[in-house]
Amino acid sequence: MLHEAGITRSECFVTNVCRVRPPRNDISLYFAKAKKDRTLDHVQVRGKWVLPPIQEGLEKLKIEVGMVKPNLIIALGSTALWALTGIDGVMKWRGSMLHCDFAPDVKVIPTVHPAAVLRQWELRALAVHDLKRAAPFRDGRPYPKKRWETVVRPSFEKAYNVLRGLFELANQIPEFEISFDLETRHGHIACAGLSWHIDGKSLHNQAISIPFMCVENREGYWAADEEGILVYWIYRLLTHPQVRVVGQNLLYDSQYTYRHWHFIPRVAQDTMISHHVTFLGLPKNLGFQASMYCDHYVYWKDDGKTWDRKMGEDQLWAYNGEDCARTHECAVVERANIAKFGLQDQEAFVQSMFWPVLKAMIRGVRIDEKRRGEMSLELMEAMGEREAYFQHVLGHPLNPRSSPQMQKLFYQDLMLPVQRSRKTGMPTLDDKALDKLAAKEPLIRPLLKAIQEYRSLGVFLGTFVKAPLDIDKRMRCSYNICGTETLRLASSENAFGSGTNLQNLPKGHIAKEPEDLSLPNVRKMFIPDPGFTFFDMDLDRADLQVVVWEADDADMKRALRMGIDMHLMNACDIFRIRGVPYDELVEGHPNYKEHRARIGEDNRQKAKQGCHAVNYFCQARTLAMHLGCSVAEAQRFIDTWLGARPGIKKWHLRTAQSLERYRMVQNAFGYRRYYFDRVDGLLPEALAWQPQSTVALTINKIWLRLDREWPGEGPGGEGANVQVNLQVHDSLAGQLRTALKSVLLPRIAELSRVEIPYPDPLIIPAGIKLSETSWGDVK
Repeated sequence: MLHEAGITRSECFVTNVCRVRPPRNDISLYFAKAKKDRTLDHVQVRGKWVLPPIQEGLEKLKIEVGMVKPNLIIALGSTALWALTGIDGVMKWRGSMLHCDFAPDVKVIPTVHPAAVLRQWELRALAVHDLKRAAPFRDGRPYPKKRWETVVRPSFEKAYNVLRGLFELANQIPEFEISFDLETRHGHIACAGLSWHIDGKSLHNQAISIPFMCVENREGYWAADEEGILVYWIYRLLTHPQVRVVGQNLLYDSQYTYRHWHFIPRVAQDTMISHHVTFLGLPKNLGFQASMYCDHYVYWKDDGKTWDRKMGEDQLWAYNGEDCARTHECAVVERANIAKFGLQDQEAFVQSMFWPVLKAMIRGVRIDEKRRGEMSLELMEAMGEREAYFQHVLGHPLNPRSSPQMQKLFYQDLMLPVQRSRKTGMPTLDDKALDKLAAKEPLIRPLLKAIQEYRSLGVFLGTFVKAPLDIDKRMRCSYNICGTETLRLASSENAFGSGTNLQNLPKGHIAKEPEDLSLPNVRKMFIPDPGFTFFDMDLDRADLQVVVWEADDADMKRALRMGIDMHLMNACDIFRIRGVPYDELVEGHPNYKEHRARIGEDNRQKAKQGCHAVNYFCQARTLAMHLGCSVAEAQRFIDTWLGARPGIKKWHLRTAQSLERYRMVQNAFGYRRYYFDRVDGLLPEALAWQPQSTVALTINKIWLRLDREWPGEGPGGEGANVQVNLQVHDSLAGQLRTALKSVLLPRIAELSRVEIPYPDPLIIPAGIKLSETSWGDVK
């Protein structure tokens, strides 16, 4: 890594904080984590309680630094960072330009420990980057100075003159770029930061944080008329037709500007999106981006989190201005990276999703409060029945959501074998653990089943049915365009506490047996606005279609186009069932049921599970567990399937070669997923990424087309005849105007035909279901 960064090993003096190998090679054993861990041997050093090997090593380290007189120390890991600077947390502070606090002339740049790199190989690229940052300063050169300062506590005249002056500049300069960032508190705007840039360069001393909340004055920072004037000019500036607004995660800030100031900035670039498109697997937060892209970098993101009202507001306001300046510097580098990688079209599309996604967040969805109440009562009654059962069986109450109660019951009272989490090694009683206990102790299966049902009912009730509504009784959530590496959206509670993760909104199910658990269809709470009909658009067998086109298999393409039951056709190939005309395996054909009975439901199910698994490079041992067969039978299944479909094997090989040569995989739309980890064992993940990302982009392209066809009025697209309100995996849900249904549906179907640019272009058919009642009733 040193040589990759341009540093020779002979230039370096290597030493340690601790000169003694700790037990199990775990340095944390020399630090007391809590007060109860302290012994008479512990002494307090730099705010930590440590054992003598650390104290003695630190004294020797100070002597060594004085003798060697280094220009720069690279602190490898958290212990070294703490010893040199008193700062803790190397993953946050890595790459920061610091100084040694007991030798102030010595520069310190921290990075991850080589042992951490060996454990997590993807950290290697970050370590090399940090070493490259350090390399120019090893000859005594000073750090570059930061190129901005933030104006805090501005007078009204100062803030007003800055805003008016920027507005006049915007009149003169096309594509005038302004970085914008809000800090919020208790659902309100605490301050607004601005920095401004001409020809891609920041003007010195040109960042300002305009405060709106102030602990020193409960009435606010400004008089009411002053605040009104400043908000008006912020609005004029950020919606100016020649202004390009740049920011980090501006979907969040725009919720606030719309709710409190009634406008949306003219967003041109969200740095989180630019970084996401370039490096899909890397962290997206601004602190990480700055550590990679800013010339002068010192981690600062804790300044906003650790703000203390006793210190006054200046720390928060300075933090706000730094966010703006850092955001612009990242934006410039990211634009260069996008051009270098040839991803301009890809980035432009994902940036364009900002507007339809924001509209959906602003609009929200109407909720049937009566049905919501009925579901709540139904679920609470079912939970009450199980609580009574616990009392009857155990003789005392049990809260299955309480880990101490559960562990006492099963591991102390009943003395069952302790189940441990694979990740943490700690005792657990999650669903997998309960399943294992049920297999070992049949007598307690009814109790374990009741506990699992109670948990499921609780999730339905607390997470979905009782998800908080907004002040107008609509449900709104926050969508994150950069939420997943597959380019699917992620959703969560919105900025004001409304909503939930709608990506996993369940349809529920009706029990087939009286003793089984029934769960309500939560989607029935979601209803259309008056005069509208709910629609649900779903792509037909989307992932499978992409896999078939990646394999370029002519038979499977034909089967998909004809609507043939692929699982029956595959079962014929794998289990060598002859004499079945594939053209007759279309549901609705007179001979379909007869052929399906002949092939057998068991064979069809095995083909469905097995072919899907093998398509994503599942190996024989794992496949055997899925299919309930021997490893030898599973291997025959794999060999037969890949022999019948050689295109699948060619796709596997092509993807493996891309991983090996370029450490990345690319989909049909030209998006790339780079891997910084060891590529051994990554093939299944890389194979899955291609169809998942392709389908996500396809459904989002349909969404963007619908939004541009029916944009509506205002930031929420009010009055649009077609409105997308929800995106759930591979489907869109929303509402269309009932009176225009016959006109709108053909146009929606036309817009849903997105061509995926394979040599033989693929268009995934989209089905549309409707209901004038609710989302849960679409058919």
